[in-house]
Amino acid sequence: MKEKNKITNYKNIAIINTAFIGDVVLSFYLAEVIKQNHRGARIIFVTASRLKDLVESIESIDFFVAFDKNLDHKGLKGIIKIAENLRFEKVDLILAPHRSSRTSLLAFLVNPKFSVSYSTSSFKFLYSKTVKYFFNKHEVERNLELLSIFEDVNIPEKLPKVKIQFPESVVVKFESFFGNFSKNEARYIVSVAPGSVWGTKRWKEDGFIELCRYLYDEGWLPVLLGSTEDFEICNRISSNSNVLNLAGKTTLLETTFLIRKSALLVTNDSAPTHLATLVGTPCLTIFGPTIPEFGFYPLSTNSAIIEVDEICRPCSIHGYQSCPLRHHKCMDRISTDMVFDKAKQLLGCVK
Repeated sequence: MKEKNKITNYKNIAIINTAFIGDVVLSFYLAEVIKQNHRGARIIFVTASRLKDLVESIESIDFFVAFDKNLDHKGLKGIIKIAENLRFEKVDLILAPHRSSRTSLLAFLVNPKFSVSYSTSSFKFLYSKTVKYFFNKHEVERNLELLSIFEDVNIPEKLPKVKIQFPESVVVKFESFFGNFSKNEARYIVSVAPGSVWGTKRWKEDGFIELCRYLYDEGWLPVLLGSTEDFEICNRISSNSNVLNLAGKTTLLETTFLIRKSALLVTNDSAPTHLATLVGTPCLTIFGPTIPEFGFYPLSTNSAIIEVDEICRPCSIHGYQSCPLRHHKCMDRISTDMVFDKAKQLLGCVK
């Protein structure tokens, strides 16, 4: 009689996701649910080194493996090197939320006892099993579908809480910017993330400038955040609104802590949305060329989205660097009043 497939049959479980930061963050819930169902599992997380501090703060993840696919681990030699690392860690189960051919090849070369990815993954035949990719579900739900083939896994109906341990150094860094806030005082911070890898997913700078001014006049403390790539756009907004620009000055983990200490995050459809979900901070996400139906909308309590109806939306899964129709109406028609009014509604739950 064939043995039933159970998650508890495996000891060293690797999750591979080298996609964008937001996608990686949304696969932390996969690690959390595995741990809830299999306390004895050793969970190994494989992703880019820039996420190391954040990944290592997640309590359900036991070991981090850096896979810098465009740098140190570029090409077939790099994949082979990571595969050797994972074989050394005695990985016997691989779960691959990332659907790339590179990930599929890596999973195959590790030669685990079992591997799972999606029916839409490149080189899907290299996996032991694939599950259906549901385009109409949130990415967290899609990721948890990878566990549906294990009969001893209880997949929760509600969003599981991912436990994070912030080191003292992160708290000290926060206090160096804002002073030793009490818990209630810290809630008056409003984080604003105007950046995005994709140009068309960025709401207009003038809108962010006005928004920051409005928030400040209402007694809130707007703070601009982002990566080093977002520094220039944040600097222009800061120069015209006299608010604090922390873009490029904090690590990913420190940014996550700042969002956690905020009353609200206002952001484009980008990674900060999912960092807010991770730490339970209300989030207002502005959608332009992309749509919430793709499965990347905020899940934290008291969150909302802003979008306008445009016949050309969506133009692609990620958007483009510039509008293909050269008008960018999907963002230009979103007024500052629309965003500010919705932000005030969400902030009304705080005071």
